[in-house]
Amino acid sequence: MPAPDPELDAVAGALVAAGAGFVVVGGFAVIANRFVRATEDIDVLIPDDEKNDRRLIAALRGINGVRQRDGEPLTDSHLHGHEHLRALTDAGLVDLFRGGAPPLDFATVASHAITADYGSVSFRVAGLRSVVGFKRLADRPQDRLDLERLREIHGELPIDPIPGLDD
Repeated sequence: MPAPDPELDAVAGALVAAGAGFVVVGGFAVIANRFVRATEDIDVLIPDDEKNDRRLIAALRGINGVRQRDGEPLTDSHLHGHEHLRALTDAGLVDLFRGGAPPLDFATVASHAITADYGSVSFRVAGLRSVVGFKRLADRPQDRLDLERLREIHGELPIDPIPGLDD
């Protein structure tokens, strides 16, 4: 069964209502930074925090989230102690992941985030500096295209050194 189209308002609304800490990254962050394009999922950067993990899982269960790889109903153990969880929900695919070292860790990305107002909910979305870092690190064809289009829109892009990439 194909995943439903991603509904950012439904996912962000559920996460905000649960009191979860998160920053939207990926395709929706590219869109928020003025390059409008299609995306197949909702990428969410999360802190390493067990209480927050429980809030995230509860929020995703509230929109009928299951683990994407096997359809198993979500439990706290699917996220706590793990770096990544891909969940299939009624509002589309949601990728939860923890950031690595600065400048792509949760605290740094959150500190540079912009605020998005979508419907009746406000939430953080990665700012241009962080989007550029994630896209440089991933370096897939879509990421290179995103960087090219963002450069056309914004001019010179902000580039922070990334450990392991720029050493």
